[in-house]
Amino acid sequence: MAGVLMALSGKGGSGKTTLAALVIRELLRTDQGPVLAVDADPNATLALTLGVSCPGTIADLRDEMLQAAKKPNEIPKERLLDQWLMELLSEQVGFDLLTMGRPEGPQCYCYVNGLLRRYLKLLRHNYAYVVVDCEAGMEYLSRLTVDDVDTLVLTAEPTRVGLTTAQRIAEISHRLPLQVRRRLLVLNKVQPAGADTGPAFSAAELSWIPSVIHVPFD
Repeated sequence: MAGVLMALSGKGGSGKTTLAALVIRELLRTDQGPVLAVDADPNATLALTLGVSCPGTIADLRDEMLQAAKKPNEIPKERLLDQWLMELLSEQVGFDLLTMGRPEGPQCYCYVNGLLRRYLKLLRHNYAYVVVDCEAGMEYLSRLTVDDVDTLVLTAEPTRVGLTTAQRIAEISHRLPLQVRRRLLVLNKVQPAGADTGPAFSAAELSWIPSVIHVPFD
């Protein structure tokens, strides 16, 4: 059975990477591993947040594969790719980390996204949970980096802009050929009662999402 895949999405600065790290820590604390942590954000900071090192990124494979394609090799290219991908896993106690990275120069992400999508399908059966820290914004959905999601976590600051962005991401996820079994909204950095918390959202404003979770600013 494939591992449960949770994808965290949201506007830049909404705290999705921190939330992804907290989710991973809680899964390990409650002995629900092994966990595969995937940093699918080109601005990769999940390793730093988890306090581990990154041996390399999927983006690094781009040039290696282009060079390998020019040379005759006794090892089939698919097997060579799988070997290189395994070397990119940062193996830790209870979890492994895979980082997408950013291609150097004005290069298309299509190839890197294709590698990540392929490798997720290969690895997913080896883990109880897969936690994906997605790229900020909405473009990653249209590229279908992750297309079979158990839980899509829409992370937003408790502001009108944050809520609107999360709602737009949810709408896109409905229109694209994605399999998403559950969607939930996390309002992050919520101030304590009595503080200047900004807008208070009505039930009608949150009617588009079945589940809402509040994470305090602490």
